[in-house]
Amino acid sequence: MKTRTKLLIGVWLATPLMWPPLTGHAQTADQTTAGATAPTTTDDASKDKDTTLVVVTGKFLDRNASSGTKLKIPVMDTPMTVATYSGSFMRAIEVTQVADLYKYMTGVQRAGNTGYDMTLRGFKTAATDRNAIMTDGLPGLTVRFGSPPTIGTDHVEVVKGPASIFYGQVQPGGFVNIVTKKPERFQHTEIEATGDASLAGYGHEGGGAIAVDSTGPVPGTDKHFLYRIVAQGGSTHGFRDNDFEYPVYVAPSLTWEMSSETRATLQLEYRRTKTHYDSYLVAPGNLIANVAPINTTYQEPGDSQYERGATASLFVTHDFSTSLHGNLSYRYVNHEDGATGLDVNKISADGLTLTRRVRGQINKRTYGFGDANLLWDFNVVGIANKLVTGVNWGRETSDFDRTQFYNAPNTGTDSLTVSVLDPQHGLARDYSTYPAVNSNTPQNLNDRLTTNNAFGVYISDLITFTPQLKAMIGARYSKEDFTIAELKLPNVPTQSGSNHDALPMAGIVYEPTKSWSLYASYSTSFVPVPASNQDINGQYSFTPTTASSVEVGLKSDLLDHRLRFTMASFDIRKKHVINTFTCPLGTCAEQLGAEESKGQELEINAQPIPNWQILFGYSHLDSIVSQSNIANQVGALLPNVPKDNAHIWTRYDITKGALNGLGLGLGVSYVSARNGLLPTATSTDTLTMPAYTITDLALYYTIRNVDLTLKVSNLFNTRYYASASSAIAIMPGEPETMTLTLRTHF
Repeated sequence: MKTRTKLLIGVWLATPLMWPPLTGHAQTADQTTAGATAPTTTDDASKDKDTTLVVVTGKFLDRNASSGTKLKIPVMDTPMTVATYSGSFMRAIEVTQVADLYKYMTGVQRAGNTGYDMTLRGFKTAATDRNAIMTDGLPGLTVRFGSPPTIGTDHVEVVKGPASIFYGQVQPGGFVNIVTKKPERFQHTEIEATGDASLAGYGHEGGGAIAVDSTGPVPGTDKHFLYRIVAQGGSTHGFRDNDFEYPVYVAPSLTWEMSSETRATLQLEYRRTKTHYDSYLVAPGNLIANVAPINTTYQEPGDSQYERGATASLFVTHDFSTSLHGNLSYRYVNHEDGATGLDVNKISADGLTLTRRVRGQINKRTYGFGDANLLWDFNVVGIANKLVTGVNWGRETSDFDRTQFYNAPNTGTDSLTVSVLDPQHGLARDYSTYPAVNSNTPQNLNDRLTTNNAFGVYISDLITFTPQLKAMIGARYSKEDFTIAELKLPNVPTQSGSNHDALPMAGIVYEPTKSWSLYASYSTSFVPVPASNQDINGQYSFTPTTASSVEVGLKSDLLDHRLRFTMASFDIRKKHVINTFTCPLGTCAEQLGAEESKGQELEINAQPIPNWQILFGYSHLDSIVSQSNIANQVGALLPNVPKDNAHIWTRYDITKGALNGLGLGLGVSYVSARNGLLPTATSTDTLTMPAYTITDLALYYTIRNVDLTLKVSNLFNTRYYASASSAIAIMPGEPETMTLTLRTHF
């Protein structure tokens, strides 16, 4: 019972003065270059968006979604799988980060420790995939490791399958679009306090956060100016040894309603966080049974990493007429992160010890991307058209500066060897006393600056032949240029290159009634090969990785919108996949790979009675390597992709009698066994991660203007592994945790 009392201790969170300060780099003031101009096509979420705190009255899945087509049209009219997860859904699940919602989103799995790491329909995204997770339809998260906070999120839209036509480079599984909160015309303020504590008994775990969300008209402006400010700060100590996080988030925004035709919103965002540097668990022999207890860390207590980022976005909309609308959006992100700590370098042959690397790193990134489009409704000989034509452009830079990269020896005074099962901390010297780099590999201490310039033009048309028959056709031309410059090592030539592609899409929708929709579509995507790759001759000679998909599905909206579901079957084929191999130059790459993912999905949102709601999802995937220069990989399952994944979340609220205001939520998520690794030329080991089932329980209570939620995540304290990047980077899942959230609004 002692661990359960930690929740009460955790409510110290309500005093910002008690949050530990950031140190080192994190205290340095940021200098932000603000970009500006443009409206998101996803600014208006849906007609059934719920703005009250009695969230059960709002649907978990909204009826409308615009991320897939840049049109504000119902999901039923969209010839692809799209899902809009509402604010009501986020309140019911009750988490603080968007990535923690993924286990209740169909076809989406978290697959790493950054905000970009996930799998969609079997294909993994990473930090180099700038469009894997977008904010208001534009790339560039403010920070890379921490997922965006739900306190600043209005809703989340997920677009499945190859969807490059409107956005450029997108992995073939699709993308997640986070739609942020914008200023509103009515005045309201919400204050939120959250405390949490692990119930698994690993030691010092717990903490919390406090947040505010306030919006309304600026006084004295006759509602021509609207404001919103969202802010959050906190302190958390997790279940892993020495784990901590000190996040800060501030997002003010201002909307100017110049006229009934023209509206502009300026939004700023600042985030910073400091966390313990952690490379997670290792699996000697590529066997999950050999993994140490999930709280084990191989870094020193003082190892840390920091992030800070500042963003400026501008969204402008103008109605030229009732049938012609213009949108312009621009987002600029200035981000820096750094780390000082120990990496796990290698597992010994006997599987008992680890060698470690002293690492110092400073990474700087900028994103500046814009989109301008016109939406035109017109008729031709009685046939209705919704035409979208536009252009997007942008520039991305990344400066990765290694300040220390020393692989410590197995023995001697510089040895940093530790036990796999019982690592002893506190024995390492100050890192400045170790060499900056090994003398035989001076090239490892580099500073690489990469610049990418992107441009694309697109057009699509939703054609309504009859109320029952609709079709969408579209095409895009994309071009991306890059340069790579080495800023630290001498005599390293600058590399440059260019990628371009033409991308078609087509879909058809048949609606025999207003409640049923059948669709079929063909779509394509491309992702340029990362600029860091080189062929056997040391050159960049690669074409973009491309993919195509054929999808058919059935959608319904029944019982006065109380029963909605989407069923989909798809076949996605990805080619020109990069395979790497050891060569005289170090690591070389060649495009001899291909992957495919075939599967079926079902997602249901049901509301049997007004105060009871159910969200259910299931996906079955066969995601494999279909072509490779490594024979052992052909036919192998893609890493971190379960064949079967199912979830359900249900919430019931009592609305009458003595228990009025009381609610109960129950969630179950199942993930089947997955491979953590691909086989190699010399080994067929795949690091099989076992299947698991997680149960979450929530109690809600609403009285007047106060909401109280008590949630227990992983109720039965199931031990599981969320993902694996390699045999020396296995991320464990969260153990049993209790969270108490208090909200008041006025």
